Parts: sequence; structure tokens; C-alpha cells
Amino acid sequence: MIPCFLNSKLSSYIRDLDNQPERREGIEQARSEHIDRQPRLEIVIGTADRMREAWVLNGFIPLDLEETQILEEIRGRLSFDPCEEAHRLRSNSREYPDRIRNPKVVLEKLTRMDGLREQQCWEETSLDRLRERGCQTGLTDYLDEIEQRLIPVIIE
Repeated sequence: MIPCFLNSKLSSYIRDLDNQPERREGIEQARSEHIDRQPRLEIVIGTADRMREAWVLNGFIPLDLEETQILEEIRGRLSFDPCEEAHRLRSNSREYPDRIRNPKVVLEKLTRMDGLREQQCWEETSLDRLRERGCQTGLTDYLDEIEQRLIPVIIE
């Protein structure tokens, strides 16, 4: 879990669910225990189903021919687009043949393990596309949390 205190009125928690949906329930319960306390603290929750790499894949758009070719190769091996359906990547294995179904491995291949390239996936991809692709990875829920809980605090 990554606690992030953005200011005295806002806190953010981001965690991979790792196929354990009860993790989100526990975080929501902790938030509800603080909801009526003073000073009021707004808590934004982000839970990546299954892992945060799926969120980055939701925002991946090839920037050049090499990335396009790598994505096409992965699509062919999977029989689905790992960016549009990142929730289908359920393997933890780094061993063949399940390796290609591991979101960490797919992301490493597509971004060539470049942190700045990963960052582009969430900074430069439209919110509409992130919302559309992130429905089953928890990303859409996180964006909703930001809209409902973070934006009002910033606007104050």
C-alpha cells in the first residue's frame, strides 16, 4: 500500500489487489472510520486489480513502429489486446509459457523497462480512453475517486 499525504485535508492510498478484493474492503472500512473526524480528511483510494502494471497498460498507445510491432506480436500470442483487456493478464509467472500472461512482463516488453515511457502512458493518454480501458482493472474506479474526492478539495 502506498500512503500519500497530499496536504492536511487529503490522503491517497494505492494498492494492488493481487486477486484479494477484501483488501479494498479493508481500506474502505478504515476510511469510513475517519469520515466524521475533525479536521476532516478526504481519503482517495486506488486499488489496481490485479496489479498497477495493468493500469499502465490501459494507457499504453504505441508511439512508433517498433512499439506497434511489439504490441502486434503480443496480441497475436495472447489472442487479445493487453492494453484494452489488461484485466485478462492473470499470471504471476515469469516462466514460459505463462510468462506472456503476466502484466509485468507485457509492460516490460512494451516500454522496454523505461520508467519515463511508463509515465507517458498515464500522463498523455486521454482520460476517456483510460476510463474506457480501465473498467475492469480498477483504474476507472480510481479516476472516479479523484473526481469525487480530490477535485473538490483542490477547488476549495
